[in-house]
Amino acid sequence: MHFMEALRIALHCMRVGRLRTALTMLGIVLSVSLVIVLTALNNGLNNTYQDAFNTLTRFITISPSAAASPGGNSPRLLRDADVAALKKDGDPAVIAGVVPMIQGQAGMRNGSTVCSANVIGTSPGYLWISGEVLAAGSMFTEDQSDRNARVVVLGSTIADCLFGNNAPAAVGSKILIGRQEFKVIGSLVPFGVGDRTAIIPMSAARSYLYGTGHSISAIGIGPSDVSQISAAVHDINRIMDEQHGITAPGLRDFSVSAAQLPAAGANVLLEILAWLTVGSAGIALFIGTLGLANIMLITVTDRTSEIGIRRAVGACRAAILRQFLIESVLIAGIGGMVGVTVGVGLVLGSRQILPPTYGLPEMSLNSVGLALGLSLFIGLIAGVYPAIRAARLCPMDALRY
Repeated sequence: MHFMEALRIALHCMRVGRLRTALTMLGIVLSVSLVIVLTALNNGLNNTYQDAFNTLTRFITISPSAAASPGGNSPRLLRDADVAALKKDGDPAVIAGVVPMIQGQAGMRNGSTVCSANVIGTSPGYLWISGEVLAAGSMFTEDQSDRNARVVVLGSTIADCLFGNNAPAAVGSKILIGRQEFKVIGSLVPFGVGDRTAIIPMSAARSYLYGTGHSISAIGIGPSDVSQISAAVHDINRIMDEQHGITAPGLRDFSVSAAQLPAAGANVLLEILAWLTVGSAGIALFIGTLGLANIMLITVTDRTSEIGIRRAVGACRAAILRQFLIESVLIAGIGGMVGVTVGVGLVLGSRQILPPTYGLPEMSLNSVGLALGLSLFIGLIAGVYPAIRAARLCPMDALRY
């Protein structure tokens, strides 16, 4: 009963001071909406770049390399037997894919247009491991690889060079690689490192271009997850040591490389960005709390005589305390709900406007609930001191105010 009476009085006082209440709510609205928008932007950016980093760090490369120790082995060509051993003996929990690669520079011709490209002979799983994506057409199949099919997938730069910046038109066309005719079955989206490459089946590379027998240039390994990179590298070294008869790490005639350090640095930057987002949201909420507390103190001062009258007719200190606390929480709560609506609207609108390059904002129910909960907490914190001050007023002094 006391609570309902305090709620009724608080609502009445809010109606009386509409302008002041609206201005106070505006600060809460801006604070809460800022929390939702900043959290959504950070989520979108983090998820987008985390996916990109996961793709970049998913490619582990084995290549011939001279031994680190003096008197060690010279670089030794990798062979089909190494690929077979990695597929057979590798732990499937850490190694998800193995692809051989033969690569070299070759001239490519379409009519009178000639371009130089890095031609890679590999297996159909190459795109999954490298992280590259098809813009048009398809990747060659195991059947095409087994049949020595002369088919090729072009990197974006090579496709633009040969077909005049009209990469989709490349699919289905015939081009020359060296003196051999190949059919273009796909083209890749711009990726950076692989834009000047052309991908053909391993068997075709051996039969028509390089003729390298059972040797290969490098082996690509795809770990099952970014968190398994270290375990995958350890497993790769174990298997390759057995294949090459290596008795000490310094004698290895091969090297295993993974892009872990760039990814680790990127993760640190994303973590710093997340803390900056939290800090910005905290500052906004702190300012909203100070604004509400200031308004509540002014309200207590303006309504001193009213407090005196209520105390004179029998209202206890607890009733005055409840009244101002409820009023503060109501202002913050209503402002929080409006702020949530505004924040959600801004996030949904920005998803339709912003380019997806840097990651579209991603809103979560947890952030919405947290923002609304923080608005109520702001109301409680901001209203404590003004409510205590109002409850401690002497009735006689208040009536004389």
